Amino acid sequence: MPHAPRRPRFPAAPVSAVALALAALAAGCSGASAAPAPEAEPAVPVRTTPVARGPVERPIRAAGTVAARDERDLAFKVGGVVARVSVREGERVRRGQVLASLDPTQVGAGARQARAALEKAERDLERARTLRAADVLPQATLDDAETAARVARAGAEAAGFDLRSATLLAPDDGWVDRRLAEPGEVVAPGRPILRVSGRSGGFVVRAGLPDRDVLGLSPGDAATITLDARPDAAIPGRVSEIARSASRGTGTWEVEIRLDPARAPPDLLTGLTARVEIARTVPAAAAVPLAAVQEGDGERGAVFVVEGDRARRVPVRIAYLSGDVAVLSRGPDGHDRVVTDGAARLADGARVRLVP
Repeated sequence: MPHAPRRPRFPAAPVSAVALALAALAAGCSGASAAPAPEAEPAVPVRTTPVARGPVERPIRAAGTVAARDERDLAFKVGGVVARVSVREGERVRRGQVLASLDPTQVGAGARQARAALEKAERDLERARTLRAADVLPQATLDDAETAARVARAGAEAAGFDLRSATLLAPDDGWVDRRLAEPGEVVAPGRPILRVSGRSGGFVVRAGLPDRDVLGLSPGDAATITLDARPDAAIPGRVSEIARSASRGTGTWEVEIRLDPARAPPDLLTGLTARVEIARTVPAAAAVPLAAVQEGDGERGAVFVVEGDRARRVPVRIAYLSGDVAVLSRGPDGHDRVVTDGAARLADGARVRLVP
């Protein structure tokens, strides 16, 4: 009787292994069909800075030139031939020192002639008074003699003044800036012979300011002057003069800032270039760090404030920028702090986390 074929026999898998396989299969099927759990919105870490309120400092900055406050063009009152000019450009002078003179021939002759006319008029007046006392001369003749004497006396005074004006004296201790005539030249009355600067008035910086800066400026306002030749040494000063009309050429108003004599260098020269910064306080709605302003477009911009755990976008209007500060003419009303660090990563309504 034939035997039936034998079936291959496999070892039975352990129950635990089968159970694990079935569990893994079930988990895979259920994972493929179920939706992922929603993740929480991440909070953006931010830092805030207080908002400055009230007036802010907005200094006026301008460029100018150094000059002696007292500058004079010296000239003869009368014309004539220049006899001598005893100083050179850059030379220091003392008050009352003779600087230049005219040939005295013409003005001296005029002074002598005036004195002689005065002597004659005074003799005529004495004679007229004697004759009038003797009642042999009418009163009108005496009056004419008195008038002639007064006219001669005035002429003599004028001639003496012309004679003294033929010599130029230094009006103050200082320097000769320019020598404008030489001996032997024939000069007209009033033609400048020398340009001198005095020391007693000290030094000033003259600068031109536009209308937006000159309005509200007052004499006595504090200023700081920095010479281009010595940028590391600041010199204190104060506004001393403000022009009442604009320059026709530039349309700016000239402002004079006097340097503190005790702090000014002793070797200052006329014509040095300088930078001026005048302290000024202006009204403003608020001032915030420039890093807090987002979406800046001219005068418009926005800042972010924190309300609870959310960022809120607040529109603002920018008046001007001063260094790393934005001065605002409007906003953010009702908020004392604005976001600085992390502001560029925010959107309106974003979740935030304050970082100390």
